[in-house]
Amino acid sequence: MPVEIGLEMFADKAVVLPFFTGYVARGLLLHVVRQVDPAASGLLHELNVSKPYSVTPLRFKSRSCVENGYELDPYFPCRVNFRFLKDEYSTFILNYFQKQNSLMVFDTVFRIASLSVNCKSYGDLEKEAQAVNRFRLVFKTPTYFASLGSGYHWMFPDAVKVFTSLMRVWNLFSDGRRFGKDEYLAYKEWLMENVGVCEYELHTRLAVMRKKKATGFVGWVTYEMKDKKSEWNKITCMLTKYAEYSNVGGNRTGGFGTVGSRTQDELLQLGEKKSCI
Repeated sequence: MPVEIGLEMFADKAVVLPFFTGYVARGLLLHVVRQVDPAASGLLHELNVSKPYSVTPLRFKSRSCVENGYELDPYFPCRVNFRFLKDEYSTFILNYFQKQNSLMVFDTVFRIASLSVNCKSYGDLEKEAQAVNRFRLVFKTPTYFASLGSGYHWMFPDAVKVFTSLMRVWNLFSDGRRFGKDEYLAYKEWLMENVGVCEYELHTRLAVMRKKKATGFVGWVTYEMKDKKSEWNKITCMLTKYAEYSNVGGNRTGGFGTVGSRTQDELLQLGEKKSCI
């Protein structure tokens, strides 16, 4: 069962946080798990395997921009979300905060003001999916996809790239329905024939992570699906909602590929008039 745990925290004092804090959020999650179960933390550290979690970067109000980042204003909350694709790992976070009400970020204590839990079973994600003509993905943090045989990343959210990668993650961690090789190939072919980008507004952003750096795209993309009667239409909508737990693309565990989604009806309710509708 995918689980999202949201923390709202207040820092004891002003502190400078880096421009991109996804790797800071990952460090916090791994530190908390290690305090409760070092063996589980080791599994989450394992190299070259898909991890059953994702994070969002820290979100906070800054006082000023300095050379190394932003100075956090301690009078406003700082928020972070930890997402788990297998619910047993979320219990480590909950167990930790039953005994502790603070976290250390660099040299500063952050006190927990509130903790929220949001979860949705794999079965519910599948049952609740409804076929649509159009929907939007909002890429909130830098996103990129691997490009086999190339030293460059794929820098556009092509539907085939996005949804086949999400199906692979789903297959790794789902405790319900899984898709076989033949289904995966059939879905890939369906995506190529029936799903396209209707419009988009994207730009690239560089994320610096200590001595490493990576560029990804942020913004939004509206997709159009021609075949509303196909079961693959619902599967695509299911994977769209799953992406809000799993993140999308490379470095999911470091705060890259954080997304939100909107259906066509939701866009219209928000009063957004789109040229493709």
